[in-house]
Amino acid sequence: MPIWPVNKRPWIVEELNHGNYGVMRSSRYGETRGFMCCEWWCEGYWASSGYYNLCNDKPVMPSRPSSVPSIFRGLASPSSFPRNRLLISLWSLIRNTVRNSLNRSSINELPSVPEGASRVNINTDILIIGGGLAGLSVAEELNKLGLKVVIVEGEHYLGGHLIIDDTEIKDLGCGSEFIGKLSKEISDSVTVLTGVIFDGFLEDAVIGHSRDFSRLYTFNYKYLILAQGFREVPLIFPGNNTPRMITGLTMLKLTKWWGFKPRRVLVWGSDDWAVRVAMNLIQTGIEVYLGDNSVTIRSDLYRDRVDALGIKTFIGMNIVDAKDSSEGLRLVLENIRGKKAKRQRREEVVVDVLVSAVRVPVIDLPAQLNAPIVYAPEIGGLVPRRGFTGDLGLGNAYVIGDAGGLLPEHLIVRQARVTALSIGAMEDLVTKDAFDKELVDFKRDLVTTNSSYYNVILRFEQGLQGSGYYAEPNVVHAPMWATAGSIEDVENALKSANRQYLCFCEDVTLNDVLRSINVLMHGKEIKVRVLHGEEEEYKSLRLPGMERIKRVVGLGTGPCQGKLCLINTNLILSFIYQKKPSEFGLPRIRFPEASIPMATLAGGE
Repeated sequence: MPIWPVNKRPWIVEELNHGNYGVMRSSRYGETRGFMCCEWWCEGYWASSGYYNLCNDKPVMPSRPSSVPSIFRGLASPSSFPRNRLLISLWSLIRNTVRNSLNRSSINELPSVPEGASRVNINTDILIIGGGLAGLSVAEELNKLGLKVVIVEGEHYLGGHLIIDDTEIKDLGCGSEFIGKLSKEISDSVTVLTGVIFDGFLEDAVIGHSRDFSRLYTFNYKYLILAQGFREVPLIFPGNNTPRMITGLTMLKLTKWWGFKPRRVLVWGSDDWAVRVAMNLIQTGIEVYLGDNSVTIRSDLYRDRVDALGIKTFIGMNIVDAKDSSEGLRLVLENIRGKKAKRQRREEVVVDVLVSAVRVPVIDLPAQLNAPIVYAPEIGGLVPRRGFTGDLGLGNAYVIGDAGGLLPEHLIVRQARVTALSIGAMEDLVTKDAFDKELVDFKRDLVTTNSSYYNVILRFEQGLQGSGYYAEPNVVHAPMWATAGSIEDVENALKSANRQYLCFCEDVTLNDVLRSINVLMHGKEIKVRVLHGEEEEYKSLRLPGMERIKRVVGLGTGPCQGKLCLINTNLILSFIYQKKPSEFGLPRIRFPEASIPMATLAGGE
């Protein structure tokens, strides 16, 4: 069992069971917002709305939840400030009114921090960041080789997403049973630091801190293995500021651990994880729909299970409108348009919760290390470029599991063994022949499971025709953009861009970002559909990068540090303008991984 208040119902579940989904308010406008996720890294999102530790029994709530008066809302939008001349001229007169209306906690409502923090030095052969399937599997293999291993996990338990997954997984059996047994074995044999956030890399130190801020860690290691897994991201569609959107892993926690009982949910996404989220929710007696704007259900392993369970699906459809009502969240769905669409299909469905099971690899730490981040749609979008062993090409850093690309769980276990043996071979703990044999077997498993997995990693290692150059493709689909598929869908979706939120911390919409691009391009018109004869001009067009967009509208500057928006925005803009994600790039992902109080840093001198 996880070290979690399984038998205690957090106050949030009581609110949800009473139909009160809007338990938060947005940062900029004070709009009603919902409880989106319950993971350690999203605490910054709560803080941006003036709330702290929502999973605890006694959360800190702002004493005055209010909203910006509607007369000031347009002036306060990210695309207006600070360029709006009227706002600048009136700011001295209205600033107190606006500031008093913002949903911010007072200094007395901020979380308490220990007066003095202790410093802890950790010395190890192998430092593993992440205690999910990948981290535990590679720790098991490295421990067998006699290497000293330390695992750092931000949650207060080990196991990652499998800890709450009771479905059957290929070669592993029941997910929660497999990971529970593995967690116990690892806890008994290696050093495990749970409830510790790995913050990243300074010039002269590698730092982490405990979630209660009482300890500052400094790490010294020979090899670093990044196994942070995936992160579920919000869906983008008209009306996605609904308080009824919750991520898949959080939904499973709420229902299985704390007793949340919605009547009907729509799970959006159809890869292995999304289908298993739906299967887990069905086990709890919830009526489940499955939706995705893909041509077919993405999961090869579980596609047949969807039919066997009789799950109603909305595959090949977009969410074109959403509105909260007394009955629930009313979603309007339309089939993807284009030449192949013989007839327009339109459906409405009312659900209690929209579950986002769309996930992206967690690339924060590889990006901090300046590892190349490239677009590979076969394994989840933006991923660190790495080889079959997970080697990032930095000398002593590896990325494995979903953090290096979304692979089925049985392949992650095999990859962990390959990574461990490659390190063992360098340390003369195993023969090169033993490592080569395991690598060949792993490559064969990749090909037999899905040849695209093997092909993309081969291109990472060897590049185009062995040149080392990786040809990054254009974005052909952005799975988190639930309102667009074909060119016609994109054009239609842009009409409601002002209702599609990208950054929930700072209330930045797709319209704000598109307006910022227009400003940065000095008003030059950019067409989504490029007419004949304009191809060369369009190819040479240089759009502003994400760093410049961030500085204009504040995208990614909230306390969650862009974890819920930066990758979404990059892929959506690349999809809209048919550019490569590297042309937009990502803002520099800076230290630390999560906010650290100055008192904790001072305690570490």
